[in-house]
Amino acid sequence: MDQQKLQLFLDLTETLNYTETAERNYMTQGNVSKKINALEKELNVPLIDRRNRQIQLTEEAKQLLPDIRRIVRDYQVLKDTLTEYQEKKERVLTVHTIPTMPNYLGFDLLTAFLKQHPEIHLNLKESEAMALGEVAIEKNSLYFFRSLTKPNDRHYLTTERDRFVAVLPQKHLLAKSRKIPLEALAKENFLILGQIAKPYYSVKELCREAGFEPKITYQGTRIDLILRMIEEGLGISLIMEKSLGSSLPEQLIVREIEPTKESFLNYYLSDEADAPAPKKFWRFLQINHSDME
Repeated sequence: MDQQKLQLFLDLTETLNYTETAERNYMTQGNVSKKINALEKELNVPLIDRRNRQIQLTEEAKQLLPDIRRIVRDYQVLKDTLTEYQEKKERVLTVHTIPTMPNYLGFDLLTAFLKQHPEIHLNLKESEAMALGEVAIEKNSLYFFRSLTKPNDRHYLTTERDRFVAVLPQKHLLAKSRKIPLEALAKENFLILGQIAKPYYSVKELCREAGFEPKITYQGTRIDLILRMIEEGLGISLIMEKSLGSSLPEQLIVREIEPTKESFLNYYLSDEADAPAPKKFWRFLQINHSDME
């Protein structure tokens, strides 16, 4: 049912004057009359008694008036609810990310953007398996992930590089070396950060390039647990350097390895994105990110 017809009818019941109702609704008197006539045909009852020069409501109109008021009121509540929901939805920025994101420039860029736009609400979703081939892409979500090759596509924005390093106990025999040949760790127990079914970081490939098959005794997604296990002497780990942050326990040390492998930290946004918040953040990234070239 056309809400404008109902609203005009309610207005007419207040003014009892076609000219005044037309002026209040920025319409011509003829259009108001046509709308009321159309409403009468739709309801199949007369609403206006036209036998006298002064407008009067019919008995049918008086009976219907409370229900028409309720319909118009409920419809307005519905519109207000939908408007509020849509406005809130447009202000949400959803970012899927690796858990160690706070250690990277990508996080600094995100917080700087949020400070500039306090009206935008952040929805952060963490996953250690943040590889684009393993998640369903949502067109209005951003993705902050690590890759072992630099993406060469306008939908990707690379913020910085990282590299594999060795994390060892302070008392390890190789702790005094500035750079450790990877083959010197061939007999160690390796504690690996990544999914059990499909390692996210290619530690195995790196060790194979150095001429040995690593003995992996633990593989999991919690970096804090791996560091604790190294403290207890259960093994060593090859981890991306910046993912360690600045809070490494005193009992542990970080050493360069040779060979190592670089990784790249990237943002991704689908070309189909049409929501205001992700598009605004993407423009911010393009202006403010560190150029890898």
